Amino acid sequence: MNLLLQQLLELQSLDQVALDTKKQIENVHLEIERIQTKASQLETQLTQKQQSMQRQEVQYHGNASQLQSLETTLTKQKTRQLSIKKMEEYQALENANTDLKRKIEDLENQMLADLDYLEAEKKAYTQWVVATQCDLEGLQLRGKQLLSEKQSLQITYAEQCTNVSHFETHLRGPFYEAYTVLRRCGKAFPIIVPIIKGHQCSGCHLSVSGDTVAKATQNAHPQCCENCGRLLFVAKEN
Repeated sequence: MNLLLQQLLELQSLDQVALDTKKQIENVHLEIERIQTKASQLETQLTQKQQSMQRQEVQYHGNASQLQSLETTLTKQKTRQLSIKKMEEYQALENANTDLKRKIEDLENQMLADLDYLEAEKKAYTQWVVATQCDLEGLQLRGKQLLSEKQSLQITYAEQCTNVSHFETHLRGPFYEAYTVLRRCGKAFPIIVPIIKGHQCSGCHLSVSGDTVAKATQNAHPQCCENCGRLLFVAKEN
């Protein structure tokens, strides 16, 4: 194995390490986004439940005000009834009072049921809020940890990219040029692979032609796998 080939394999190793770190950064970033989405959903649910509780309380207090108004009206009508002398007018007001009493009774029963429901909802809401806030705190803590991890990985990745750049500063020739073209095109790593027994590309494990093997053995010009496009070389043991 000539020196350039050894250098390309070492460059490929450095590239692979940097790519692995980049993939880690992407995975951490996706996890951060997932956590942020989850936290946002919990905060939205918290707001919605709080608004729902407020609406129920407003409705209950609205019914209480309505009940007070009906009771006040009933008291006034009873007072007025005392001064009425005409039987027809008196009876009409009596009927109105009866209807008003029925409305008051129905509203009281409704408010009792609403009060029981509201108290149960408040208890469940309080428990849910405590649990949700614990979840939010856990997500926020995990988010901070991941942000720190991401920053550390970004520093490491920058250093690895610098190492790659420094290493390949003095590399030249058609093999290096072919390697950089494949790397720039996003060829899956490893880019440069040995031909293994049976004239197979060790990258895709498919057979390559005898002519390609012969040219790769001569090591005069870059040879690519006819199947996957990777750069090929022949190891000494082959």
